[in-house]
Amino acid sequence: MRPETIKKREDEFFSNLTNSSGVKYKLTATTDIGNDVKIYSIRPDFNSYYYNAKTAKKSICLHFTVGYIKSDTTSLSTKDNHVSVSYVVDRSGRIYEMFPDTEWSYHLGSGAVGGNGAMSKQSIGIEISNYGPLKLSDDKLLDAYKNEYCKVSETEFYSKHTYRGYDYYASMTDVQIDAVVALVKYLGRKHDIPMNFKSDDSPFASDADALAFKGVFYHTNVRKDKFDWPFTPSLKAIISKCTDVLPEVPESKPDATATESQPASVAPVEEKKPVETEPTPEPAPSPEPVKPAEPAPQPAPAPAPAPAPQPQAAPTQKPAQASTAKSVESKPTSLFDMIISLILQLLGLKK
Repeated sequence: MRPETIKKREDEFFSNLTNSSGVKYKLTATTDIGNDVKIYSIRPDFNSYYYNAKTAKKSICLHFTVGYIKSDTTSLSTKDNHVSVSYVVDRSGRIYEMFPDTEWSYHLGSGAVGGNGAMSKQSIGIEISNYGPLKLSDDKLLDAYKNEYCKVSETEFYSKHTYRGYDYYASMTDVQIDAVVALVKYLGRKHDIPMNFKSDDSPFASDADALAFKGVFYHTNVRKDKFDWPFTPSLKAIISKCTDVLPEVPESKPDATATESQPASVAPVEEKKPVETEPTPEPAPSPEPVKPAEPAPQPAPAPAPAPAPQPQAAPTQKPAQASTAKSVESKPTSLFDMIISLILQLLGLKK
């Protein structure tokens, strides 16, 4: 099946959550693990494809499906068949959780180094939706079902890599690689699994080595007859984007441990200097802010020139005093007049 057709089928599955056998899933939860990557928890109406029993996890195993999402989910949730993985990641970068990663199902197969049961219980399986090995036919590369996957000239869709009987392998998309990286880191934080990737795709030397391993390994590390994953550019990209030291700042929003000053998803920034960043100016302290009640002292109205003393109308309250003063100032009274006035008053001739 060609990559563009796979994309259409993936979108169809996402919109109706029905696998190639007609089994309908219910979306039970959506978890944002950061970097625009989400986990969609989907469940059919039965759970007999995994064991509802919690087991301690110490490693992660990467697989590819040799198919596309509608057929992948069919194989990973076959009723009464305990063969599945917790996660499958499609080419569009969507992650589907098939069952809780604290529980388990067989995913390594008979003859797995370390034992199918023991290794399946202590590892979290991730299936990467991918057609895997391709066969050359004229100018085309055919998938495992002998359908055209791409032209030899379409090098963006495959890698030339000789491994375990095959020379060509379908590559992952960039968004799929980023989703797998985000998921591996998320699981590493959640289960305290170190970002310790197996250094090659050869099998573990012994059962004891396999059981003791902590980190990320591939199906090829426990089975000589498997080819997921060979060290193609896609796998190397996943390894290079992960680290052997767990990140201090988790991408997952539910796990976020943001400080009060800086969200977890934001890269640290340098301390800003007030002058360089021109912080929002505080209301510029006006030179001595003008108080509302005291409008800027406007030139005090020049003290109105003291009203020229106008001849004041003689105050009504103290007439005598004022008039006496005036008469004394204006014209002195003669002694003779005063005597005459006194005589007249005594005679009652003058009031």
